[in-house]
Amino acid sequence: MFPVNRPALLVVVGSAGLAAAALAPVISSESGSTLYRSYCASCHGTSAKGDGPLAANLRTAPSDLTRLAKRNHGKFDAEKVRRAIDGRDAREIHGGTDMPVWGDAFKRAGEGYDEAKVKERINALVDHIATLQER
Repeated sequence: MFPVNRPALLVVVGSAGLAAAALAPVISSESGSTLYRSYCASCHGTSAKGDGPLAANLRTAPSDLTRLAKRNHGKFDAEKVRRAIDGRDAREIHGGTDMPVWGDAFKRAGEGYDEAKVKERINALVDHIATLQER
């Protein structure tokens, strides 16, 4: 049996754990505002008013995301927004055929996202959009 240097062993085991954690994709660290800028602002605009640089090229004008609560009698319907962003439920109105189905796009991303990570991204976007509501 070889003598074991316990502090050195802890450093090696601890370092391996940190390295594994660094390699694992961490979706929850992506902020909703970062996701919004990456995936939504080109159509909905940086101010979320539906005036992004691609808006004029679309068949259906992008929604003014700052007025979702106002149009719903002052209540932000997070679940409806979540379903609209996900877009995989064909029963939901999803901004016409111009708006990407983000649930599928996030799931097929190069990092190999699973369903839990797709939901984390969508939830982060919903939380961010909730902060944009006009009062």
